[in-house]
Amino acid sequence: MEQVPLLVLGTGVDGLATAMCLAHQGFPVQVLDRGPDPRTEPDAGMSGSTLLRPAAARVLHGLGLLDGLLPRTLEVARLTHCDAATGQPLRKIELGEVVRARYGYPFLIADRRELRRVLGEACARDEMIDVRYDSRLTGVEDIGDAALVSLEGGLEWRAEALVGADGSSSRVRALLDGGAGALSPTFVVRRGTVAASAGESAHPDLRVWSTPALQVARIPSPSGGAEVVLVTRADLPPAEREWIVSRLDPEVRRTVAGVASQEPEQVVAHQRPLPRWTRHRLTVVGAAAQPLLPHAGEEENQALLDAHALGAAFDRSDGRILPGLEGYETLRAAARAACAARVAEFAALSHAEGLTRRLRDRLWAREAVDEIVEVVGDL
Repeated sequence: MEQVPLLVLGTGVDGLATAMCLAHQGFPVQVLDRGPDPRTEPDAGMSGSTLLRPAAARVLHGLGLLDGLLPRTLEVARLTHCDAATGQPLRKIELGEVVRARYGYPFLIADRRELRRVLGEACARDEMIDVRYDSRLTGVEDIGDAALVSLEGGLEWRAEALVGADGSSSRVRALLDGGAGALSPTFVVRRGTVAASAGESAHPDLRVWSTPALQVARIPSPSGGAEVVLVTRADLPPAEREWIVSRLDPEVRRTVAGVASQEPEQVVAHQRPLPRWTRHRLTVVGAAAQPLLPHAGEEENQALLDAHALGAAFDRSDGRILPGLEGYETLRAAARAACAARVAEFAALSHAEGLTRRLRDRLWAREAVDEIVEVVGDL
């Protein structure tokens, strides 16, 4: 049996960022990542683009990774949200330099695989971090004064502290869950790519269309073309989905033409927050702590903020594990639950009908609304 002080069960950005933030505070970290080594093999489950808001860019800058990542990103120039049925703009928000001036960091579009590769290379350079990729978990047990983790092949690990960064289906979250349940309908996500439009790479425009039945986002990709993200309710029958798509604005129909019939890549609902993030020597970060609806593209942002908060809490605890875990929960549990609620509210507005939809359109048209904070968030 292997024995380590800090063990991170990782999947993608969540686990590698957590390891980096802990190591930057001087803590040795063992990571068991279920994906392939991003330095040699791309992870099929990490395809597509991700939105990195200024708060996430600040975390990457603190880790010394932002400057190396910037040349392989796009900076969002504006957000345009339209009615998917008519194509009429509901609001246009200028970002770009406005965001830089206000927050000191840009609002970026990054490739998920590239972000994971950059984090993987940084972990490999850090002598405080050991990552074992392609780790297949078979069991997790909380024994109070430690955590026991079993992998395929019979290998076992004993950790003084276990961090679950293993996604929305986290086994660590299951050990902490005191009755959490869905607070929203279940949504499915389909992704695809389309060719870039003229001038898109020079002035990246994040475009969103919504109706009561679906939301479509078109995100320019740093590697060329654009990613299309189609979000629909899981209970929408295929025939009805096809009928709805056939009656969308022509530009939206062209955008989703190759995506609507694909198998969904993700199924998610807004879930009740955990009653506690930490039990004994277990805690969670990223989607393992609080899964987010896909409507606002907040997943990697919140994972990076969780990782940063965990590192900061361990630094303040002077190396003591239990105070570090408790301090992390104090820093992030309420903030992440609030973010999840905001994303769920935005999803409800995107799919609003009738009077609620008309009131929403009036709200978005009001100059009194601070749209920058609504889209970008706070530092």
